[in-house]
Amino acid sequence: MDKEINPVTTDAQIPARPNAKISVKDFGPIASGTVDLRPLTVFVGPSNTGKTYFAILIYALHRILDGFTRFPVMYPYRYHFGQPSRFGKSMEADAEIRDEELHGVFDKLAAEGRPFMFSDLPQGMRNVIQANLKNPELLGSSLRTELGSCFDLESVSDLVRQSASPDGMSVCLNVSEEGQPLWQFGMEISDSGISVDGEIEDMLIFPDGRTASESQPYLAFRRFRESIKERLELGSSGEREYLIGEFLADLLFVASASGRGRTHYLPAARSGIMQSHRVIASSLVARSTRAGLERFPVNPTLSGVTADFMQRLIQYEDEHSADELMKNLADALEREVLDGKIRGNTAVAGGIPDFVYQPRKTEENIRLTRASSMVTELAPVVLLLRNAIARGDMLIIDEPEAHLHPAAQTEMAKTLGRLARAGVQVIVTTHSDWLLMEIGNLIREGELEEKTGEPIGEQPLPSSLQSSDVGVWLFRDDETSAGSTVKEIPYDRIEGVEPREYEDVAEALYNRSANLQNRLSETAKGGGYRDE
Repeated sequence: MDKEINPVTTDAQIPARPNAKISVKDFGPIASGTVDLRPLTVFVGPSNTGKTYFAILIYALHRILDGFTRFPVMYPYRYHFGQPSRFGKSMEADAEIRDEELHGVFDKLAAEGRPFMFSDLPQGMRNVIQANLKNPELLGSSLRTELGSCFDLESVSDLVRQSASPDGMSVCLNVSEEGQPLWQFGMEISDSGISVDGEIEDMLIFPDGRTASESQPYLAFRRFRESIKERLELGSSGEREYLIGEFLADLLFVASASGRGRTHYLPAARSGIMQSHRVIASSLVARSTRAGLERFPVNPTLSGVTADFMQRLIQYEDEHSADELMKNLADALEREVLDGKIRGNTAVAGGIPDFVYQPRKTEENIRLTRASSMVTELAPVVLLLRNAIARGDMLIIDEPEAHLHPAAQTEMAKTLGRLARAGVQVIVTTHSDWLLMEIGNLIREGELEEKTGEPIGEQPLPSSLQSSDVGVWLFRDDETSAGSTVKEIPYDRIEGVEPREYEDVAEALYNRSANLQNRLSETAKGGGYRDE
């Protein structure tokens, strides 16, 4: 008998996340498009319209920013005179801050019942933070490098759509919270080079005392403030500046906690990689020696998303996540879809982990090279849930329905819903009508639960969703722009979240079937066959 699994945690335990909106122009095959990320974001549409391009862009942005946080802490804002940041930029060169200004900021922060705004930071500190968003050698350079790696390009300018305007390609990220803009960053690539721009609004960094007094970060800062009070009074001017600088840097780090998380990408080629990763890894090791380089003078390269996935497999350790909920989700996927268990064997010759599938009610271990394509497609999802993914992370899956029976595709949709409910931001590309139909049902379940106040079914891991939790975006060719455009498919209680094109295909197939049946009937009556 299967072991009972623990109920899902309450919504209050799910990390809050600001809203992130990403816009592109002349990016790869995409002429223009804007995507507003939701707990579950789905990209649909014909092949070669840019779904994977957009997914990889999200992956690159999320990686270099450590998540789409409510405050853009991409690197430590250490407010120390003469001390360079991670990118070698010294704050001393930007402004001289008087000791009394630092204490004024501290007094504002210490005041009970008063919100602390971005404008309350020292002017020099605000200048540096804003300048970093506008410096192409800092965030712009990181994004350029990450995009080049993820898409396996010699030059990121290769991403510019061939028929693009002279203005070139643009990418823009806007982060907001409850309808209030927080900050934005944009990058443009053209023949003249790369330019970046960004702006932080006068956003609320820390709430007023009535709200903040109930939060753990606020209590921690109160204790820290009390502990340095005497040192501030007795210390030298330089020491006071250092302590307050540390305090402000830690404050901004906590302010950016909402939305921070790791990024995981499962590429469309994951099944083949799962079956051959040990061979690929061994080959790469052999080629990394001098003799190997001389024997193979031209070294093939992998895209960044594929290389990251390979690295996770090579460095895999069979340790369970400390998050019990993620373990429960992995167990449910094995029980309801795989009908067996996925195991990692790290004690194998060569030091490269091997993975096996153990069917239910047997002791047999089947290597993934001999397992079904369904098993090899879903194995990395199970492994990540058990070993790497945590609430607050982002998971991107290219075509999660690949090689799955229609019934398994609907079960996969429930897994995606459960992940979104558990606080993992999920992004998928798909061609599956079955997957979309079940996502529509999950939203209907959420509507029914909201109206009745009672959960639907007896599942201990809920998968129902609200319509606001789901964003389905249709990528399709636009003849007027010689590229694809992106448009949201709104949820409809009758139609669900399926694109109209799917209905057109089903209708065309039905009409063709009916026409052929009519001809066959006429032929059977002896009327012969006549081509109309």
